[in-house]
Amino acid sequence: MTTDRARPAPPVAGGTLSGTDVVLLRTPDRAAPMAAELQARGARVHLLPLIDFQLPADTEPVSAGLRELGERTFDWIIFTSATTVRALHRFAADTGRTLPGLTSGTRVAAVGAGTRQALSREGINADLVPEADQSARGLAAAWPMPGPGRNRLLLPQADIADPFLRTALADAGWEVSAVTAYQTVDYPAPAEQRLEPEAAAPGAGSTADPAQLTPAQYRRFAVAAAAGGASAPHAVVATSPSTARRFVRDALVPGTAVLAAIGDPTAHQLRSLGHPPEATASAPTPAGIADAVEAALAAHRISHSPRTEGRTSS
Repeated sequence: MTTDRARPAPPVAGGTLSGTDVVLLRTPDRAAPMAAELQARGARVHLLPLIDFQLPADTEPVSAGLRELGERTFDWIIFTSATTVRALHRFAADTGRTLPGLTSGTRVAAVGAGTRQALSREGINADLVPEADQSARGLAAAWPMPGPGRNRLLLPQADIADPFLRTALADAGWEVSAVTAYQTVDYPAPAEQRLEPEAAAPGAGSTADPAQLTPAQYRRFAVAAAAGGASAPHAVVATSPSTARRFVRDALVPGTAVLAAIGDPTAHQLRSLGHPPEATASAPTPAGIADAVEAALAAHRISHSPRTEGRTSS
């Protein structure tokens, strides 16, 4: 339960982020590994969930796609997020099937390490994962050229997915069947439509439960921290373009936070909103996020340090 008395988890003394408040724009079920890494570096972690996921209003297109998948009519299926894995797991279970059974005989691609891990927990091995650029652009760059045969692929995505991947693969000669697997909505989604989070793996949680804030609570926190002359500004980690949009719309207090982005698409979204991040994670992993927070705070300190130009020595 979120209350005004919520307190962040105690930090680890002596870490590289000791004394720093870090706000993750994620729900508790998706924040645990990142929160644990940040806490291990000494940060006080808060959660500000702004988006949630629910079943699409029209479930027939994705159901039809899964029927075709089970009939082995696709050469590939692409998973662009762990949430896609969760959504298709639910659709498969509702029809008495399993996701490993439906994907058997079809090559599987994952956009990055987090999605690959979600597939692995389902018992599915990814045949293709981009190495350096774990994004839609990285996946498109790593995608094989069409060969003889059908060259059909199934692309289940969010309702607000960027059309880049679908367009790039179609332009390369693939027959792309893109379907909406889930909708992105303001947090929290209605209980009857919500995609329930998967249970956390043993030992996967953070060292202590972070405090959870509402947008109103965050605004009060940001104003109080700035007015109190905190020794270090707090950092906010935007974890997707949609969380960036909602943060700027619902919670941002200009000039009070140092922003870090999980990847280039999120950084681009922040820049387009007029609030460029101080740093962007090189990889969307807990360590990558924590490194980006450290880099963002360092960049902020440099940009706000006293100027030495014009001084002369005696």
